[in-house]
Amino acid sequence: MSHSLGTVSLREELVQQLVYLDEHKFSILDRGKWESPAERAEVQAIIKNYQETVERILSGDGEALERSIVLVGSRVSLRIGQETLTETYRIVIPGEAELDEFCISIWSPMGRGLLLACPGDTVTIQTPFGSDEVLILDNVYE
Repeated sequence: MSHSLGTVSLREELVQQLVYLDEHKFSILDRGKWESPAERAEVQAIIKNYQETVERILSGDGEALERSIVLVGSRVSLRIGQETLTETYRIVIPGEAELDEFCISIWSPMGRGLLLACPGDTVTIQTPFGSDEVLILDNVYE
């Protein structure tokens, strides 16, 4: 990651993310978009894990930053499937998602799969059309 925890803007951004999740948690879970109770439970677990990770970062545990863990605001380079082409996406909150600009929502199938992963990880992204294996090549927090 390009920031250290001492960077005021990083600390402020992480605090804002915690506030956003705290204020919007129930509307995120109750918005009726989830296809099944299992998917809703998955999103609930993601919120909890993300909040705990950010709280650890803010308390001084920089391990997640050292591992370059994917957070909201990350620009993630990845390879999808067996393709040799790479794509780069920025992980954003839903109101900032714009696929034409390669900004994907944290609640999209790809966003959920990438969140909290690290470079070198391979994650499986479930979509209505099947699943794809995605290799995370690089992650830069902006």
